[in-house]
Amino acid sequence: MSVGILALGAANSRSLVHALRRAGADAVILERPEQLPAIGALVLPGVANVGYLIQELDRGNWRTPLLAAIGNGLPTLGICAGFQLLCTRSEEAPELPALGIFCGTVTKLRGEKIPHMGWSRAEATTSAFESGWAYFAHSYAPPAALRETLAITQCGAAFASAAGTGNVIGVQFHPERSGEYGARLLQRLVRMAREPIHAG
Repeated sequence: MSVGILALGAANSRSLVHALRRAGADAVILERPEQLPAIGALVLPGVANVGYLIQELDRGNWRTPLLAAIGNGLPTLGICAGFQLLCTRSEEAPELPALGIFCGTVTKLRGEKIPHMGWSRAEATTSAFESGWAYFAHSYAPPAALRETLAITQCGAAFASAAGTGNVIGVQFHPERSGEYGARLLQRLVRMAREPIHAG
């Protein structure tokens, strides 16, 4: 079963394709919502302003079929701005509603060095996730108090570096650039893609 990478014109898709293939997946780029039923898992990448991603999402008529697929149990991984896209909304584009899978507003980081770039530790807040060193490149992040938080990272103050609910995981770091720690996360997604999907 393949893992689909949503093509919104704002991601390092080539690096993700290589990383997913190393994890054992048949990675494909999704350009139309009609391709969703053929995949076993979904990646929402993002190296962009989240407002741009939301606009591209709606311009391509992705919102309704994406929410339906996720609601039916499609394993989904949001990366960086793709994680932010899974939240309720963002200070970066407050007038645009995001997907609302995670209940919280993305805010601008308050640390001395913004953007937050380089290696930082993601500290798991639950046994359902793993702590480790990961690569970050961002200026906004979901709050540490997000109800679905799985891990937090410090940059001036703590923010949610991972969150999860059901078959959906969001990470603020880039697993394709995070060595063995990131590779294990992608392998987890691939394993989820091979399991039968159960709605709810």
